[in-house]
Amino acid sequence: MLHRLERGLLALSAGLIVCIGLLMVAEITLRYVFSVSTRISEEYSGYLFCAATLAGFFPALTTGRFLRIPALIARLPTRLRALAEVAIALVSAAFCLLLAWQCWDLFRMSLRFGSRSEQYSETPLMYPQALLPLGLGLLAVGMLLRGAHLARGLWAGDTALAEDEVNVVD
Repeated sequence: MLHRLERGLLALSAGLIVCIGLLMVAEITLRYVFSVSTRISEEYSGYLFCAATLAGFFPALTTGRFLRIPALIARLPTRLRALAEVAIALVSAAFCLLLAWQCWDLFRMSLRFGSRSEQYSETPLMYPQALLPLGLGLLAVGMLLRGAHLARGLWAGDTALAEDEVNVVD
């Protein structure tokens, strides 16, 4: 189930990046060939980039490719490191959930007041803002899964899993 979710999110992320490229090609072509602009390429590229990044967080995390600096924790004894991984996962997930909660409030305020972008498109901001709590909530789940999986392996004495952190969630 998790592998299907990872693959789906990676495909979504890749598709969104392709859309950014197509939007840029369209903008460049229209500007230099027809002297017109889409007037939305910069704004929508930003939305697409944010969505692609959020979609890529969960698979990056669960496959051990999320940015980490384990300089201190790597020096701990195996079982102590397992406990530290659990603590790190809990704190990280709590932070992500706090951010998701704040982003949800931002979404609700935009919905309530009908906030729109100041760009030419006047995009209702509730749509791009809805992606933030969803992506951060999914990242929090990934933090907990990764922490539990690493801690379980380390507690059992499997240090290889933590060494390269590839495929940390099966």
